[in-house]
Amino acid sequence: MAANWTDFVSGDVLTAAQLNGVLDNFQDIAIFNETQAGSTAGGTFTSGSFVTRVLNTTVINNIASCSLATNAVSLPAGTYYMRAIAPAFQANEHQVKIYNSTDSADVVLGGQGYGASTVEATTFSEAIAVVTITGTKSFVVQHRCAATKATNGLGTAITWGNNIFTRFEIRRIQ
Repeated sequence: MAANWTDFVSGDVLTAAQLNGVLDNFQDIAIFNETQAGSTAGGTFTSGSFVTRVLNTTVINNIASCSLATNAVSLPAGTYYMRAIAPAFQANEHQVKIYNSTDSADVVLGGQGYGASTVEATTFSEAIAVVTITGTKSFVVQHRCAATKATNGLGTAITWGNNIFTRFEIRRIQ
C-alpha cells in the first residue's frame, strides 16, 4: 500500500512518487446506501432491539476484496475509518451502531437522535469509528428506537426521485 499522509512531517517537500502514494490512499473508499424507488418509505421501525438496516446499493467501491451481500459489508485486513448514518421518523429516541457480525460485537454506538412520536420530523443518528482488523470481517449498520412507527419509521419517502436512507462510508487508511 502507498505511504500514508501521516508519514510526512510538516514542511517536507514530497517527490512526485511520494505525492502519488499519498493521493492513492484517498482512492480506497467504499460507500453503500439503502436506495428505494420514489414513493417507497423506509419501512416500519419496531422498538425494543437493534435492527439491521438495509444496504442494497454500491455507490463506489475501490477497496480490494470489499463486497456487499445481504446488508453486510465484508472487508479484508486493514485499518478503516467508518461512518454510518440513518434516519428515523417519529421514533422518539433512536441510535445507530456499526456492528461486527463476524465476531458478534459492537464496533461503536452512534450519537442519539430524537424525533417525538407526535411531531412530523425526521432526525438522524450517526456513528463514526476507526477500526483495525487482522482478517476478513463483515460489518452491518444496526438501529434501535424507543417508539414503534409503522410504514415510514425507518425513513419517509419522497416522490420525485430515489429515496436514500441508510449510508455506510468506509475509507481504508492503512
